[in-house]
Amino acid sequence: MKRVPLFATLLVLISPITFANAAEINVPQSITSLKVTLQETNFYNLNIDTFVIPEAKTLITAVSGNKIFIGDRPSRTLTVANIAGNTLTLSSKVIVPTPSEIGHPSNALLDMIATKDHLYLAVVDGGKDFPACGAAKIYDYLIAKLDAKPTLLFKSSPCVQGELFWDARLALNGNELFIAGGNSLTKYDDGTFPGPDSQNYVDGMEFPKTNYFGAVSSINIKTKKVTLIATGLRHLGGLVWDSERKTLWETENGPRGGDELNIILKGKNYGWPQVTLGRPYDFETPDKGRVKTNTIGSSQPPTYGWTPSISPSTIRKVPSKGEFAKYWAGDLIVGSLKGNQLRRLRISPTNTVMYDEPIPVGDRIRTLDFLSDGRLILATDTGRIMVISDAELLGTGRYPKDPPAAA
Repeated sequence: MKRVPLFATLLVLISPITFANAAEINVPQSITSLKVTLQETNFYNLNIDTFVIPEAKTLITAVSGNKIFIGDRPSRTLTVANIAGNTLTLSSKVIVPTPSEIGHPSNALLDMIATKDHLYLAVVDGGKDFPACGAAKIYDYLIAKLDAKPTLLFKSSPCVQGELFWDARLALNGNELFIAGGNSLTKYDDGTFPGPDSQNYVDGMEFPKTNYFGAVSSINIKTKKVTLIATGLRHLGGLVWDSERKTLWETENGPRGGDELNIILKGKNYGWPQVTLGRPYDFETPDKGRVKTNTIGSSQPPTYGWTPSISPSTIRKVPSKGEFAKYWAGDLIVGSLKGNQLRRLRISPTNTVMYDEPIPVGDRIRTLDFLSDGRLILATDTGRIMVISDAELLGTGRYPKDPPAAA
């Protein structure tokens, strides 16, 4: 099969596009893919179908059966789509509740996750001032009635004033919905954060314990009861519940060289901003009271770390059936913003990382998920949806052959 050089792949994927307000997306609308064959991995030939979403910027996705929910983060536009062959069809829009302060720079779609019957959507509603005292909210949509008003399932509290980096990730375990929110104080990424613990101080004032900032909380979707699970998180990348391993995995962006893969355990503190494996961006030696770098102290250590940083994003587990089950079943797939790549992690029986394979895709991956047939769908920071399939199943790829049987 003819090999496609990596630089050619990148040129196709990063060709300039002019974006307008994503709220102007018209539906229904069919988009034909730009097919790219990616052959730069260690062992695999993979096919990529790339769909350019008109007027979109930074995308997130969720999957329910044959429905794909595509959200544009800054415009809060949410569209229902489906894929047939090499065509992506945008079929309808979903109304996202209007924030209390229209036009506030924090307002955005954060993440979403879908079941057969429900779509859970996390958003930010900024306050009157900036830096703002706002809230993260989770809306519960009935997929059979997407045009109906959603239920407000969760609102973070208390409100916290300060230069906070708003982000969140969702994961689901039966009736338990997890939300993880970061506590990345961008003003203090040089290591000058004054507090000894991520739940204590912000801007020199007491930082209240919250169920969102720097924390993981669980929400009972039947009773709406909220329980604080863990603290000490920085800048969220991804969150997923692994039902086979009974494990809640989290990926996190640290300061330079401090990216983490964590197993979230109840009652544990994961260190930020008291300690980090990374270095402050100014590379100064921390003074007393500043973040202790290249250390974990008494906090819960990460399961795995990335140095140099890859800016990890969404994390998912490869299904035991479907497109990639033959060679990847049970592996963790992590998106990367900085490296324009996926990382495939093989996990040991004791939940350690046995190896970490980079798979270049040529774009910043914001979220990823698996379609019902096991194909991998990616949402990028350049308004693209990418669908990755196994070239072996398409009859074009070659996997390493099994060694000959012993005589």
